[in-house]
Amino acid sequence: MKQRLFFSFLIGLTITTRGQNLLDASAWTLGNDLITGFARNGTASENSRELGKNHIGEEVIIWKASPDGEYNASGGWNTNYFNIDASKTYRLSVWLKKTNSHEGNSSLGFNSYANGAHQSLTLDETTANSPYFWVGDLPKLDRWYLIVGYVHHSSYNSNVNLGRIYDGVTGEAVVTITDFKFSSAATNIRHRSYLYYDTNTEDRQYFYAPRIDQINGNEPTINELLRINENSELVFNYDVAGNRTQRFYCAEEGLCSPSIPVVEDSTNLLEDVLETEISEVSTEIKGNSEEVLHKIYPNPTEGVLSLALSDENLTPTGSVNIYNINGTLVKKEHISKPSGRLALDLSDLPSGVYFIHAHLSNGQAITERIIKK
Repeated sequence: MKQRLFFSFLIGLTITTRGQNLLDASAWTLGNDLITGFARNGTASENSRELGKNHIGEEVIIWKASPDGEYNASGGWNTNYFNIDASKTYRLSVWLKKTNSHEGNSSLGFNSYANGAHQSLTLDETTANSPYFWVGDLPKLDRWYLIVGYVHHSSYNSNVNLGRIYDGVTGEAVVTITDFKFSSAATNIRHRSYLYYDTNTEDRQYFYAPRIDQINGNEPTINELLRINENSELVFNYDVAGNRTQRFYCAEEGLCSPSIPVVEDSTNLLEDVLETEISEVSTEIKGNSEEVLHKIYPNPTEGVLSLALSDENLTPTGSVNIYNINGTLVKKEHISKPSGRLALDLSDLPSGVYFIHAHLSNGQAITERIIKK
């Protein structure tokens, strides 16, 4: 039986290469062996690394905490110490996700220790022997959050906390956390992120992309860390009972359909697509209020696609976005000369299933599934 499939995409930006992350998570390997630069918190059985999906659906190596049932360290790490300049501000961050229950405490913290003493201070100048930006429960289970904490330069004289917890779906700052500052004698810093006191052996906490960045103008912005389009508009739709049914990020400001385009398809998207040749026929995809007739061909393709709209007065606006099967933005084709017929070059993309999404000049949007051979 055919069913309507609703697509919900998170707009991802290409990860930045600006700035210098003092941590090297690229050294992470699969398994639970020791990793240079990261001293595990808890036993070997509580700390492992496996392939998993990050907040925008990319397959990456993720650090997994698996509590052994004891009321103590339950996973995570302390990193090595890194040299710093106490006259500069540093930002520490990590992505966290917790599943199953809220037992135990998740955390992000740091240490600065030199000359036989702790060299970190609260914003009111009190020595911080065990500084944590945040300890507690993530707002929701089974959801990625970016935790961002700041250690300010030694002459910092504000009591304003800049640290935040950011929702990995909406990009919104949902919790304010605690800032610290260096003493003038500080010479180093280390990153630490844990799961502690979790005795539920069914719980899991996942860690991804830890960073230490000096704030000097070259560091990634928060939006670059989030990899969510800062100009996007988040649109929600609800059923008659008031339940939220749809979510969509609109890439083109002011041109956002009130509802997600709907495609007639079977429930098992990937298997159905891989087993079926898609014919070169016009396709109706329902957008805002009326059907938009368009054609994308050849499909499957070996590289170059043509997008044709039946109404010569309709044109795509801004750009045509191309997503992979996970909803990750993999290519953006900017439109310099709007036209009802466009050529899209996918020759640089690997073989697989993709989605073409475009906003149109009448305020509607279209989404089409294609196969790249």
